[in-house]
Amino acid sequence: MTATPENPIDPQPVSPGSGDGRSPEPITTRSTTRRRLSFVRVLIALLLVGGVVLGGITLGQAAVQRSATGRPDAWFAPYVDATLVPTFPFEDPVEAGTKDSILSFVVAERDGGCTPTWGTYVDLEGAATSFDLDRRIARLRAAGGDAIVSFGGATNTELAVACSTTDELTAAYRSVVDRYQLSTIDLDLEGVALRDTGAADRRAQAVATLQRDAAAAGHPLAVWLTLPVDPNGLTAEGTAVVGRMLAAGVDLAGVNAMIMDYGGSRSADQSMADANTAALLATSTQVAAAYLATGRALTDEQVWARIGATPMIGQNDTPADHFTLDDAAALASFAKVHGLGRLSMWSANRDAPCGKQMDPHVVSTTCSGEEQGPLDYTRVLGTLTGRTGAAVGPGTTGPAAATRQIGTTGPATDDAESSPYPIWQTDRVYDAGQKVVWHRNVYVAKWWTQGDTPDRAVEHLWDSPWRYLGP
Repeated sequence: MTATPENPIDPQPVSPGSGDGRSPEPITTRSTTRRRLSFVRVLIALLLVGGVVLGGITLGQAAVQRSATGRPDAWFAPYVDATLVPTFPFEDPVEAGTKDSILSFVVAERDGGCTPTWGTYVDLEGAATSFDLDRRIARLRAAGGDAIVSFGGATNTELAVACSTTDELTAAYRSVVDRYQLSTIDLDLEGVALRDTGAADRRAQAVATLQRDAAAAGHPLAVWLTLPVDPNGLTAEGTAVVGRMLAAGVDLAGVNAMIMDYGGSRSADQSMADANTAALLATSTQVAAAYLATGRALTDEQVWARIGATPMIGQNDTPADHFTLDDAAALASFAKVHGLGRLSMWSANRDAPCGKQMDPHVVSTTCSGEEQGPLDYTRVLGTLTGRTGAAVGPGTTGPAAATRQIGTTGPATDDAESSPYPIWQTDRVYDAGQKVVWHRNVYVAKWWTQGDTPDRAVEHLWDSPWRYLGP
């Protein structure tokens, strides 16, 4: 995702890949599963055989309960390009269709200086004058809503890259948090900001300091990382950023997966909905592994509470990727069944139909390219009942905590009579596409394999010959 690179006073439609929404980085194609086991079908099968007991309640009962409302504290908030004209009325929850918004993007100065700006156009004082931003945020809160600020994006220079010292970066972040009295921030890391290891270290240390100071003052600060994914989950750079944050002591509210702009990483016969499901399942496993690497073992529920999803609605920057209203409904259902902590979208400015004179395949800053009514995507995705600003809290550790490697841990004994696929056997050869059950989880072979335990812990998901499909 990116702040609009055009002059904010004279926005123009942007062709795919030129910067609207999210200018994609070159994607390294990795193999993707061409057919996936439907979670809903497996859930129905589990219900028919009585469910799987997990922690005193059945998995089936828990999933059915979540399927209607999701986690009680799970929230929806769309991204809003705060610098785009015409301005989006985020300060009016009725007109905006939602109470909470993620304002984007705060970045470094155009010349690379460490001063925070809105999209390089104006500094914080200038935004108060040019966009009436301070008073609009105050009106939003008076109306019962709240604002999150997102730092970074695909275009312009992220502050951690521009600021040469941790102290400078901490001061820059703090000036934004203090000015807008933020309880939640979002770090959208792409391109150079994702690859720069020095910036990653400065960022982690600065955010950890901000969190400690906020907690000491009685105003906890929730921190979300927003990172690019493909159907295999986070990139190696993304997993490294998560690891650095956790190692520095940052209490992450979660990792928000940008399920968009798949390009060549999504196979021709893989739908957007299937690609989104694969990406989120993989990301959840990677997040669990990142916590485990720091000595914190999370339950499945705690892992999913730390996962968010953000699609680019309608036409994506990559021409073949188009996120429809049906895809939005599928994502909302997935979020509720699995208990995701957050849903967002890029962007509220685009949640409108395009005029008849516009080519729907040309990415616009002000419409989706989809046949829709105003705010249709907001209505479909905005069914989570929680509100922003609530940190998840630390995970549990010790032998009683459920750990994840590839897939969820469960009872060691599998029942061949009730399992939907054969039980994995160590001496059997499996070809690509064959499905097995292991520890009450379903896996599919990505290539020829023998003797590789499906839930064996690996550093990167692509190192394993097995892909986790679901319980």
